[in-house]
Amino acid sequence: MKLSARDKQVFSAVMTLYCNGEGLPVASSKIAKMKGMAICSATVRNAMARLENHGLLFSPHTSAGRVPSDVGIKYWLQEYFELDNIATYWQPEQEHLVTLAHSLSQHYQVCCVVGLPQVSSQQVFRVEVLDFDRKHWLVLLIDKAGQSQNICINKPTDNSDEMRYQFALWMNTVFSQHTLKEGLHRMRAMANTAMPDCRALLTQWTRELSLQLGTDNSIVVGERHIYNRLGKSNEISLGVPFLHQIEDKLAFRNGLSVILGSEVDADNLSRYVILSVPYFMDQEYQSRFCVVCPAEAPIEAIIDEFSRLEQKDS
Repeated sequence: MKLSARDKQVFSAVMTLYCNGEGLPVASSKIAKMKGMAICSATVRNAMARLENHGLLFSPHTSAGRVPSDVGIKYWLQEYFELDNIATYWQPEQEHLVTLAHSLSQHYQVCCVVGLPQVSSQQVFRVEVLDFDRKHWLVLLIDKAGQSQNICINKPTDNSDEMRYQFALWMNTVFSQHTLKEGLHRMRAMANTAMPDCRALLTQWTRELSLQLGTDNSIVVGERHIYNRLGKSNEISLGVPFLHQIEDKLAFRNGLSVILGSEVDADNLSRYVILSVPYFMDQEYQSRFCVVCPAEAPIEAIIDEFSRLEQKDS
């Protein structure tokens, strides 16, 4: 779609005035009064009429100003911003993911859906083996932040405290300072060094750990902003299934990407925009950080937040 320089200027002005948190129709007189425009209202109206013919704007009712269409919103984001160059190969600390989600949600009244780092990339700092109940030990694989992956295993025949202590020492030798994925490989390779009475547990343990490595998890922050805006009591399908949809549509595309709410299989997200950035750890893809915001949200400011991600986490 080719627009004249004048039409591009007017379209950009409409988007700036509309995406200010209020989402009110934009009148030609308001654009004509903007600093740096230097054009009359009639000229603006003619440009807006052409933009409407292109399908970028529409009038919500008679005698109203114009608002962007879904096509217009996506065109603006893709053509006016170099999204592919924003937050490329972002490698945040896990704590920053949660902090950023809460910060964006509170400041801009938006919802953030964040896939948590893959369990397999979690680096184990230490291992503890606890006496859980009559039949099981509880194994805690703890990272430096104090977060842990917990798995129950059957006790061996000799389930004395001394045996549990020896098993914990062996587990620390295998997993300490390694990722869970690396630890799993080491556990298989070092099975013959485990205490004889515990070797029978290793098959069960590796099976349970493999299941842990394959699990998905996510956090959703600020979904109340969607409910408050829509006035709906029914739940909206966000979280891991939502992230899978985004990944399928973007095919692991790097940089900042945009998807319209109408393009995903989620009820009540029409006139919503989804800004999505993939993130990495140790150069391996982990998941996506998504901001689900209404079309009238201050999207330019949110994009600026993403443009500063690399500086924060470099």
